[in-house]
Amino acid sequence: MQSMPQYAQPVPASQVSVPERMAFLRKVYGLLSLSVFMAAAASWMTLNNETFLQTVAANYIIFIILQFAVIFFAFWARKKENLGIIALFSFTILTGITTAPVLLMYTGATITNAAFLTGITFAGLSFYTIRSKKDFSFMGGMLTTGLIILIVGGLLNAFLFKSTGFSFLYSAAGVFLFSGFIIYDTFNILNRYPTDEYISATLSLYLDILNLFLMLLHLLGGSRD
Repeated sequence: MQSMPQYAQPVPASQVSVPERMAFLRKVYGLLSLSVFMAAAASWMTLNNETFLQTVAANYIIFIILQFAVIFFAFWARKKENLGIIALFSFTILTGITTAPVLLMYTGATITNAAFLTGITFAGLSFYTIRSKKDFSFMGGMLTTGLIILIVGGLLNAFLFKSTGFSFLYSAAGVFLFSGFIIYDTFNILNRYPTDEYISATLSLYLDILNLFLMLLHLLGGSRD
């Protein structure tokens, strides 16, 4: 009787050699840095092009749908090196473009403070997770539940409550939630992701950073007239 073929199981980064693990982490954080830079550049260019900014604002839903389509494509292409990187950067550029109209609601000082706090929070939580020996896998269920509650609460406040106090609590909860996601996703990247999953690892951390920035931006306020 012929035996079934055996397929190699993906090996997480925590179980490969130190040089291979470090190369994986350098690739992830290098792509993450480029992604943040390209998103910031796309926002700046959109804000400084009045015609394009008006086009984005007038067709915002279309840009959001396109953004979702590109992120699904990026996850599909995550193991196709060149195509995956193109999809990753296409998504981050799109998020920069769609974030530009949101930035118009805030002062320059508020945007700068939110970006600074996002960077400090991400660096601190990443360093803590990498240096810690704790198992953070238990956070997955709680974070998923928290995300669902946050989405439902945001929709209820937008269409029913329209409460300033609730909006503040929503943003504060969002800051804690996405801070938790930074810890959880960093732990997963170190302990569960194979070394060829650098595209999906980068996307996970980028989404954490983007959402944390938007929550801090809303929390700090400072809206323009």
